[in-house]
Amino acid sequence: MSTLVITNGDAAAEKMREARINGEILCWRDILHEGPVPETATLEELSAIRADYLAYRGWGDADAIRDVFATRDSAMRALARFSEVTLWFEHDLYDQLQLLQVLDFLSREPTLARRCFLIQAGSFIGADKAQRLRMHLKLKQPLTGAQLGLAQAAWGAFRAPSPERWVALLRYDTSALPFLRPAILRHLEEFPGAANGLSRTENFILRHIRLGLQTPNELFAAFQDNEEMPFMGDWSFFAILDNMASGAAPFIFGLKGGPYSPYFDETQRETYLGAALRLSGLGLTTVEGKKDAIAFRRLDRWMGGVHLSNDRCWRWDGEGRKLVAPNGRY
Repeated sequence: MSTLVITNGDAAAEKMREARINGEILCWRDILHEGPVPETATLEELSAIRADYLAYRGWGDADAIRDVFATRDSAMRALARFSEVTLWFEHDLYDQLQLLQVLDFLSREPTLARRCFLIQAGSFIGADKAQRLRMHLKLKQPLTGAQLGLAQAAWGAFRAPSPERWVALLRYDTSALPFLRPAILRHLEEFPGAANGLSRTENFILRHIRLGLQTPNELFAAFQDNEEMPFMGDWSFFAILDNMASGAAPFIFGLKGGPYSPYFDETQRETYLGAALRLSGLGLTTVEGKKDAIAFRRLDRWMGGVHLSNDRCWRWDGEGRKLVAPNGRY
């Protein structure tokens, strides 16, 4: 019988192999903070929904993504062949959602959970040198019932059609998973804001263009520096930028060559990343809180299990840390 490490993606797996971490490595490879993550009866049903969404976003061929997820899910169903399984995820939102999904699966398989361990470290696997990465093995601890129970509750709350249960978790002790609370808060900050209908990322973009950052390249670098626990890749960030520069009432002028793609050739990439951006009149008045962005855009967006639309728009009051229901009530 062999050992298995479950982690976020291929970059982390490559780093672990460089550090000569023992065992097979299973990569989760899903961007769960984007797109639909509704309640389903099985892991496989959700994987089919996720594969279709990721393909729709252009992150790969639909059949290829389905095959990757099918292989991953089959490995989860066959965990009994491993003598030891270590879950090794980072502290940011991207990883914490993946960890919740894996722990929720294990909470329903108590026999398997007994041979599982968790490494919770507040650093990025890909940024660590091999020696430091191996030192993280000292942090490995057996999974506890408290961790499994909390993850099951949190994963169910994340997938619920209303964000109320997700917010309610902030009132309880989440110390069994020490990075869960900041991940919940960061996810909520991507809901439309109570003040102007913009998410934290959208507000950041408009504010920093107003302050003098002109190009997409400058904006993304500043955005990464501003994040306490960076979780969003360039493709996700530039998709938000593309959206703000499109439509009948754009918030931004000057973007060239979009929508962004990592498959751009050098000329296309330079054109897009070097474009000189400026705020439209709507962008300026919205970031000043004088207009509501939702009134000027078609909202059709998933946040976990929550489907946001113009007539069903949950908002997040970041200052008061309160959820605002579609009827305007706190």
